[in-house]
Amino acid sequence: MKQRLLFIFLTLVIYQNCGQFGGGFDLLHYGGTAMSSDQMLDTQHPAGTQPTQSTQKMQIANRTYIAELFREIFTSNTSPVPELESLLQRWVVSRDSQYGLGCDPYSTYSGQDCGGDISAANLPYTTEDNTIRQSFRLQLCDNLLANENAVKAALEKINVRSLAPNAEGVRQIYKLFYRAEDPSAEVVTALVTLDRTLAEKGESVLDRWRAVLLQVCTSPGWQLL
Repeated sequence: MKQRLLFIFLTLVIYQNCGQFGGGFDLLHYGGTAMSSDQMLDTQHPAGTQPTQSTQKMQIANRTYIAELFREIFTSNTSPVPELESLLQRWVVSRDSQYGLGCDPYSTYSGQDCGGDISAANLPYTTEDNTIRQSFRLQLCDNLLANENAVKAALEKINVRSLAPNAEGVRQIYKLFYRAEDPSAEVVTALVTLDRTLAEKGESVLDRWRAVLLQVCTSPGWQLL
């Protein structure tokens, strides 16, 4: 299952890379050979001109925002996820240098905010994106969604009549993470196509929802503020 999802992840949907971040998903249209984003036709600039890169820094969510977002999505009384807090601690809360927001040396929250080391107390409120941060996000999403209760907990937050993923369900999953924007028609189509591919391969409905959640969770754009 994971190998098939990884293959589809790499070939069907590739995330836009503007620095490290894009505004969400960058759909990659391909025939027999996948194209890189640099090979896609640039329709925004006249021939012979080079686009200039914006010097404005993007505001990226810090560790507190991300931890609270995941608690909201994956906390459930009917489908508890016992490892939620330990995964957040491992991949987000304790990674203040990568996610930003200096620790509070006077905090008593689990006794772990600064972990006995006040060197991170003066970190900036947010940080720029980096490859280490990306790897932590991927680890968090992958390890969390390996638990079927995490999938069920997220599904409790949406309201669709269909048991299996459909366009409306995909939109609502997207909105769990992307609070300020709706998915484009391209994104919805790509995720619905992913579901149909998995259905044809005989994957369970739960695993099909897991695949949609994993695609959205691991995309970087929802961290933009």
